[in-house]
Amino acid sequence: MLNDRNGGIEGLPLQLLIMVLIAGVGTAIILGWMGGLQGPTAISAVHASVNEVLLEDGNQDGIFTAQDIDITISVLDQNGDPIAGASVMLDGGGLLDSSGKHPHGLTDDQGKVTLSELTASHIGRSMSFATVTVAKSGMSASRSITIPIVCA
Repeated sequence: MLNDRNGGIEGLPLQLLIMVLIAGVGTAIILGWMGGLQGPTAISAVHASVNEVLLEDGNQDGIFTAQDIDITISVLDQNGDPIAGASVMLDGGGLLDSSGKHPHGLTDDQGKVTLSELTASHIGRSMSFATVTVAKSGMSASRSITIPIVCA
C-alpha cells in the first residue's frame, strides 16, 4: 500500500467536504445567535428646561437669592427614546428643595422629572454651577450636565 499513490487520497476530498459543511453550519449558527443580540442601552442625552438660573440681590446685602425655581430634566437613550425610572440628582450652585436638601427624583414614562419649588442662594457676585447627574441601573453609562447659576 505504500507504493499505491492513489489509495491514500481517495477519502480525502470526502473528509474535506464534510469538514467544510460542518464549519459552515457552525458559523451560520453562531452568526444567527449573535445577530439577535441587542447592544446595551445607554443614557445618551440629558436636557434641562433652563439654560441658567438667575439670582438677584434685592436688598443689596451681598446675598443673591432666587425662589420658586422649577427645573424639568429630560433623559433619552441612544435611540432618542425616553428613559423611565432614571435617578436624577441636582447638586451645587446653592440649589435646595423645600426641605433644604439636594433636589432629586425619578423620571416618568416620558423620561422627565420636574424638580419644583427650589431655592438658591449665593454670597457675593460670582458665577457657580449646579450639576445634574443621571443614572439608571442596567444602563451602560451615566450622564451629567451643568447649569450656570448667575448672580445679576
